[in-house]
Amino acid sequence: MTPEQFVTKLYDTALQAGIKEFSVVYGCGSSNRIDVYDGKVSNRRNNEGQGVSLSVKCGKNIGSFACEELNEELIPLMVKEAKENAELINAEEENFFHDGSGEYKKALKYKPLPEFSKLDKEKYLLEVEKSCYQIDKRVKKVISLYIADGKSSSIMKNSLGLDLKDDSEYAYAVLYLSAEENGVTKTGSEIILFDKKEDFTPLNLAKAAVEKAVGRLQAANIKSGKCKIVFENKTFADFLETIAGIFSANSVQEKRSQLVGKIGEVIASPIVTMIDNPLLENGYNTRSYDSEGYPSDKHEVIKGGVLKMFLHNLRTAKKDGVASTGNGSGGRGISFSNFYLDKGNFSKDDVLAKAGDGVYLTDLNGLHAGYSSVSGNFSFGAEGFIIENSKLGKALNQITVSGNVYRLLKDIEALGNDLEFTHNGFGAPTVLIKELAISNE
Repeated sequence: MTPEQFVTKLYDTALQAGIKEFSVVYGCGSSNRIDVYDGKVSNRRNNEGQGVSLSVKCGKNIGSFACEELNEELIPLMVKEAKENAELINAEEENFFHDGSGEYKKALKYKPLPEFSKLDKEKYLLEVEKSCYQIDKRVKKVISLYIADGKSSSIMKNSLGLDLKDDSEYAYAVLYLSAEENGVTKTGSEIILFDKKEDFTPLNLAKAAVEKAVGRLQAANIKSGKCKIVFENKTFADFLETIAGIFSANSVQEKRSQLVGKIGEVIASPIVTMIDNPLLENGYNTRSYDSEGYPSDKHEVIKGGVLKMFLHNLRTAKKDGVASTGNGSGGRGISFSNFYLDKGNFSKDDVLAKAGDGVYLTDLNGLHAGYSSVSGNFSFGAEGFIIENSKLGKALNQITVSGNVYRLLKDIEALGNDLEFTHNGFGAPTVLIKELAISNE
């Protein structure tokens, strides 16, 4: 029995059982990974999996039952168990299925370039590892080096008229290494997504990681205190991923964000525009609809420093009397798509010139442990470079950078034109902050 046939059979059986509101979701995927260590393949992993779930609404409640087998004999059990689970739940708030209404716009998702299907992964990785040691004799060890890729497909159908299908794929390589000089060891890492021609040249991946590690050798200390901070674009994107939950309607309704009641108010610098765009061409989290089947659209969460909206699923939208923004995830959660701080008009060098003196951050550590979404306070380990006379100077020994996210948003003084995204779909340009506190560890 094909997945489509199983979904249809399960759907028809639920109808025949007299269930008025229900949803069937099928998903399958495959993943592969190959690791190289010390000149040989150290790991090969190939996995395939599938699953199908039936969710039933009973009053305000939605109960589910899932299995991994497409066994026709299991269908009556799935219907019985899903219905009973819905009857057992006593939810305080009503949950919903989407009826398939709205405009489903075409989404051009990220895909690795076609050349990836022909790539000799083992040869590529071995060449990367070899290149790391050839580029600079200070490279001590290639700690981790691998390529991972996979594909997934899904079917979503419910009794209200929803009928959707989707496919996705991904590929990336990760390199993590260390360099040593005069008893000092520093690390560097890089990830590529095989969506650019240069990603297929092993030397490029090796050079990127080696330069990061070697650049941190002979690091200096800096005086503790407050100073101007420039975030490297992907570093601020990592920071944004950590704090993005303050824009989730879940967090706001549960009083885990200080933005309660702030829609229409200035909460950031006037140069700040924050966007969630699931329709971004070739975006890493591009999608036509969310996990609830609600159609996707571009949303400006902050525009010109003014908070315009929160991101909703069906449940939180109903509670606030607004439409969902298509950010549903896992039934009750909120997911971000391609979420980014929009770019400005300055080059990276221009932003450094505006800073004059300060610190340029390239890495943040302990992002989740060092952040309180309720207060907005954060304290992270960080690495980077001294900015002297508008130029990058010596690398810094690890420092601690601390502040408050709600204050930081208002203290953004300049934005670069170099918007970049991490593989998790969060993006930012180079960002200049008026001041943050730093201290030597």
